[in-house]
Amino acid sequence: MRTLRYIIPAFLSVAIGLNAQTLDQNVTVEREYKPVIQDAGKINSVPQIMEPNVEKIPANYTDFNFPLSVGQNIHTLPAAELLHQRRRTPSGAFVRVGLGSELNNMLDFALPVINKPKTKLDLKLDHLATFGSKKHSTSNASLMFDQYFNKLDLYAGVGLGRESFNYYGKNFLADGKTEFNTFSELLTPTDAKYDELNLVRVNRTSQTFTLDKLSKAPEADVFWRFNTYLGVRSLPGEEKLRYQAEMQYKAFDARNGLTENIIHTRAGFNSQNGKNRVGVDLEMSNMMYKSDILAAVINVWDSYSVFSMNPYYSIERERFNMRLGVKSSFSFVHGKPFNPSPDINLEWKAIPKYLAVYGGVGGGYEINTMDDMFRENRWLYSDLRIKDTYTPVNPYVGLKVKPVYNLLLDAYLSYSYIDNQYFFVNKDYKYNPASSSALGSPAENVLFTNRFNVLYSSASHTKVGVRANYNIRNFINVQLKGAYNGWQVYETLMAWNKPKWEADLSTDLRLSRNLNVSANVFYEGKRYAKLGEGFHEMKPKVDINLGASYSYLNWFTMFAKVNNLINNKYEEYYGYQVQGLNFMVGAAFSF
Repeated sequence: MRTLRYIIPAFLSVAIGLNAQTLDQNVTVEREYKPVIQDAGKINSVPQIMEPNVEKIPANYTDFNFPLSVGQNIHTLPAAELLHQRRRTPSGAFVRVGLGSELNNMLDFALPVINKPKTKLDLKLDHLATFGSKKHSTSNASLMFDQYFNKLDLYAGVGLGRESFNYYGKNFLADGKTEFNTFSELLTPTDAKYDELNLVRVNRTSQTFTLDKLSKAPEADVFWRFNTYLGVRSLPGEEKLRYQAEMQYKAFDARNGLTENIIHTRAGFNSQNGKNRVGVDLEMSNMMYKSDILAAVINVWDSYSVFSMNPYYSIERERFNMRLGVKSSFSFVHGKPFNPSPDINLEWKAIPKYLAVYGGVGGGYEINTMDDMFRENRWLYSDLRIKDTYTPVNPYVGLKVKPVYNLLLDAYLSYSYIDNQYFFVNKDYKYNPASSSALGSPAENVLFTNRFNVLYSSASHTKVGVRANYNIRNFINVQLKGAYNGWQVYETLMAWNKPKWEADLSTDLRLSRNLNVSANVFYEGKRYAKLGEGFHEMKPKVDINLGASYSYLNWFTMFAKVNNLINNKYEEYYGYQVQGLNFMVGAAFSF
């Protein structure tokens, strides 16, 4: 994988935390969305009659039918949502460019290379970046193919991505105030030695570093991601036998860390059993790791495999749906060998036009791949491999109500018991008494760096959430989401970096056929960062964002976005402040 960094076109490199969704009629760029564990209300359908059958303005709510995710912070990056409507064109192709303050820039390109009724081949490129003092750039290129036959769909794809960024966060002493760089001038860098703390041992023991080596740690890193897949599935609407089989290869390469290779195979089918359905889902994941750095100083995990089996029985009726199943995951080499959990959910349309009740008991085994974990926190220590997470049980219950036309309310309660829940903490080092350079004060005994480690604890998580969506045909769409998180941890002091309260308010308004405006406000309550035996309180995240787009011609749209309107420089993680007030303007061309 390390050779991949030399074969990407020069235009790839991207992001202020934006993702592009570009191959549908409405083009939307959103903040990253990274679920941690299963959805609170994993219901496969909702009362169809309750959904307003209207033409919606160009807003993409991928979780419209589901409550908020358990354990998921609503927003993980500074707001950066850019929205415009793309008029229908013969080819469906478009290009979009944007420039802004802090050297923020973006480039999106989508092209249906083949667009026939039974053959589809789509090319997608996206580049989103900020090159100010807080550098972050991600770029992606992908090809997606579908060939439809009379009774099945053969699909395949390949994708390549590059992410680069700098470690702009601060380094501190044990007091959480004095910066590391100031402190490093007070001791002899080559004589003062510090030992790693809280290292989860895998294939190496804790290392001792000189102050000089810690101060000269790489200031940036580069990740490469590659994936390719091939699969076959039954067509939608198939009644007798529904099936899907897929094989995927994924690779993750950190320039200063490990290379992860994953072969993921899954297959599933279900068939009619009278008026009901019976089926089974099977998955096999094979994880392999290596490094070009000497094994003595790198955290190389043994290769291992996880096999999962999920048989189930499904009852589908006009007003009542139920799924009865059990999940069984077998982990070879690492973790517990046997990890069972229930898979039961139901939904009852008590009053079809106005009220639905849902609930169930879920759980599961989550493979915490390096690819996923470094998306969640790119500033992790480069050779960290986070243990997998096991949720034996996750009961939930919810209520969906449609009191008036076009207003949908959703409220739910969820509880999870979690084994090996991870919490991000600043990587710490303790002064080695064998050093020839003496400390000047007790505060110099421990250093906290701008890389992150994790602490593990068994934990329980209670979540209460509400969501409301209101839509007036072709004019306005408003969505409000909020949740309370109650964490209880058993092997550490508190749930580090997890907020108790989170909320999101988004609205889109079509003022005319050509002019759209949008607004977004999100909030996360105070969080706590661990510093030694103490903690640091981080102020709440409050972000207000405004946007507008104007379609001047059928093929040309202009847009503008102002982010973090109140210039709130809150911390994403301890030592890492987000961008303050920033803006971006741009244009999109359809052809």
